[in-house]
Amino acid sequence: MIELYALNIEENYDFIKSEAAARLVSAERLEWSRKFRNESDFMLSMGGELLTRAIIRQRLKIKNEDIIFSKTQYGKPFLAGLENFHFNVSHSGEFVICTAADIEIGCDCELIDANNKIDELKIVYTHNEYKTIQSLFGPDKILFCHNLWALKESYLKCAGIGLNEEPAAVEISMRGENNEPTAYKNGIKLDYKLKLYRDLPGYSAAVCIKNSADYDRPELPDGILKFKF
Repeated sequence: MIELYALNIEENYDFIKSEAAARLVSAERLEWSRKFRNESDFMLSMGGELLTRAIIRQRLKIKNEDIIFSKTQYGKPFLAGLENFHFNVSHSGEFVICTAADIEIGCDCELIDANNKIDELKIVYTHNEYKTIQSLFGPDKILFCHNLWALKESYLKCAGIGLNEEPAAVEISMRGENNEPTAYKNGIKLDYKLKLYRDLPGYSAAVCIKNSADYDRPELPDGILKFKF
């Protein structure tokens, strides 16, 4: 079963700032979060771990004090001691999203903002992607770039390599079967399933899973569930 949740940090401001929340996260997370000068960065950092822990407690019936996180060599967090549980977190703007599954998974959330000029970052796009970007204008271009970036990030995070691989090494096609986005590398279709979500107005969100022989075409969630503390 694959789950996808979103936490609005503004709607959960009081809890995230509370002593109860500080007691739920790890000492490392609390120390790291308190280093941020910008309060929204603190809220997103804390919100990410609080949401992840809540999902783990709910899904796996594990006590909070028994939840221990570790990281892969590429820095991807995982739940220590459970090889068949995978999760991923992303945040942007006022939202944290977290997805959980029994297979490798990645997610990304991007606040749609014309001021970040991601349409000009030619180095992160393949030739075909940039050609499409150049054919678009105004809001259509802005939306396409954010959707494309969210999909790329979700794949890179699912693969567990993050930005250790150049984003331009992977091409995302929006013309797949049933208009589903598809990932390619060196012209070869990758064995991953991707999906865009439009549940959060003003944001692009995407999830990617690695297909597995143990699952017959695993289905991604239809939508994002709102989480509230």
